Amino acid sequence: MDKNKKQIPVEGKSYSVAILFLRLFIGAVMLLHIIGKMQTYDNLVLEYNSFLGMSPATSLALSMIVEGILAAMIIIGFATRLAAMLMVAATIVTLIDVIMTAGMSMVEVKLQILYLGIFLTLAISGGGVYAYRLPR
Repeated sequence: MDKNKKQIPVEGKSYSVAILFLRLFIGAVMLLHIIGKMQTYDNLVLEYNSFLGMSPATSLALSMIVEGILAAMIIIGFATRLAAMLMVAATIVTLIDVIMTAGMSMVEVKLQILYLGIFLTLAISGGGVYAYRLPR
């Protein structure tokens, strides 16, 4: 047996498979969410809040690009904790904005809270064994 290979206990394998499934699931859901935003871009940009002094169109485009990159990072498992923490921050900003403006329905608020829980789980657990790691 190769001494450089790490033995993973059976419990660790099921944990890593669960984290892999969670990464693939939430990444795919986020990419579908972004595709939905792209399809309704013209209507969404009219009600989107500006961020850091940028126009609403620029803010929306930038948020979609960043969310897409972070979702892809989560799917492949590259810097999963960092990507998940950034998604947690984005979700919290969205929830605070919703609370301040009361512009989202309860269904959308519940969905954001669900996203928050999943991203927090990934921020704590990391990418698991089946994640992309830079070669050393």
